Amino acid sequence: MKLLLTLGLSLLLTACVTPTGNRAAPTNGEKVTWQSVACTGAPVICNRMDATGYFFAQPNATAAVMITHGSQGLDSRLFEYADAARAAGFAALVIDHWSPRGIGVTHNDYVAAAQKGGNEFNMAFDSLTAVAWLRQRGFAKVGSIGESQGGGAAIALVQRWIHETVNRNVTRLYGKPFTAQPPDAVVGLYGYCGLRHAPRDAYLPTPFLFITGAEDDETPSRYCEQYVPWMNGRGGAAKIIVLPGVGHSFDAPYRRQRNSSGPHYANCNLLVEAGPDGRGKVTELNSGTVTAGQDTWGAFSKCVRYGGYHSGYTGDRFVAVPHWTGFFREHLR
Repeated sequence: MKLLLTLGLSLLLTACVTPTGNRAAPTNGEKVTWQSVACTGAPVICNRMDATGYFFAQPNATAAVMITHGSQGLDSRLFEYADAARAAGFAALVIDHWSPRGIGVTHNDYVAAAQKGGNEFNMAFDSLTAVAWLRQRGFAKVGSIGESQGGGAAIALVQRWIHETVNRNVTRLYGKPFTAQPPDAVVGLYGYCGLRHAPRDAYLPTPFLFITGAEDDETPSRYCEQYVPWMNGRGGAAKIIVLPGVGHSFDAPYRRQRNSSGPHYANCNLLVEAGPDGRGKVTELNSGTVTAGQDTWGAFSKCVRYGGYHSGYTGDRFVAVPHWTGFFREHLR
């Protein structure tokens, strides 16, 4: 039965078409813009920015799914997500977070990319303002799915402090009140879950689904497994599916490969605590290393590794699709 379901889904994805008769791609989507914010530099300065994306309509759809890429930016998998969302009856908005910020990829140097706005914080600005844009277009419900770095950004969409920051900056920059609404359902695919911030973390009760691979050696599934009770104990409504036999980017448009360069944080499992002195501390739980204060970048610099991790597909690239489309059917109808 599972094999038949997988084969049927693969055929469905192949058959799914846009109104122009082609599978979703930048060339046949409606290129759209909406008002967002770019926060760059150190110290961080936030300015106006037009976010961009590709919108794919679906006849009679009352709900839309936002699609957020990982560190590599847009590739074909994002448009396959759009095809799958449309096959499930939803309109789709593929967000291009990097191009408006002049960024190519972020995975060669996450710290430098963050200075240009290439981080989960900025991705959340684009997505939360896109929720408002989609609601203005008449969609009653909005979902969001992000992969890899976009899977990490998915967590930000339900963080209360992120909403407060987005509200404050959008209101200030555009001169009119803005109140961010969370998506009605959020999916994070193989995102990083190895940072828990006790003084700050508080979540909205938005239905949230983590989907990770048991063999992921870049963003380990065990961190997301520990994050679910952490999230739910602070107001969240999360659950997790760990897929056996697959690793990071199990739905990527390339076969599993070993990456010999670039930073990754598989060895970083950070817990930030306030502490009685007010300064707090960051503990890397794998090694027991403690860093004074709450500077997570400083703590990350001690546990970051370079090369030696894997990404890419090994079997059925669409193995996660029934899980996340079913989740959206449950919560967006």
